[in-house]
Amino acid sequence: MPTYVRFVELPALDQQRVVKFYTEKLGFRVALDREYQEGWRWVTLEIPGAQTKILLTKSNGTTRDVPNLVLTVDDVDALYQDLKEKGVEFTSTPQQAPWNSSESFAVFRDSEGNLVMIGTEGAIA
Repeated sequence: MPTYVRFVELPALDQQRVVKFYTEKLGFRVALDREYQEGWRWVTLEIPGAQTKILLTKSNGTTRDVPNLVLTVDDVDALYQDLKEKGVEFTSTPQQAPWNSSESFAVFRDSEGNLVMIGTEGAIA
């Protein structure tokens, strides 16, 4: 039986730009940065204290209309304000989740155009 998710993939056009975005705006850190393929490195990002990492994969330039990444946070409103002050562009403001009235969420685009949802994890209502 699996014990945890090692990494999830996040498409990127520019590894340096996306690393800067996630480390400076969200507080992630680089877990691994190694030569991989010509013109591309094996880069994983991590949230301090979390097991699952994010592997930056080459983007084909297309974006999705649903989040590529969902992050659980303690306070959506506070993080929303913090990220707005750092210049992050949100596609939705903090709101109650239609799937669970005890949760809230907001959605933004990262430096690569990926949609990222930040949300609380409430009790099942």
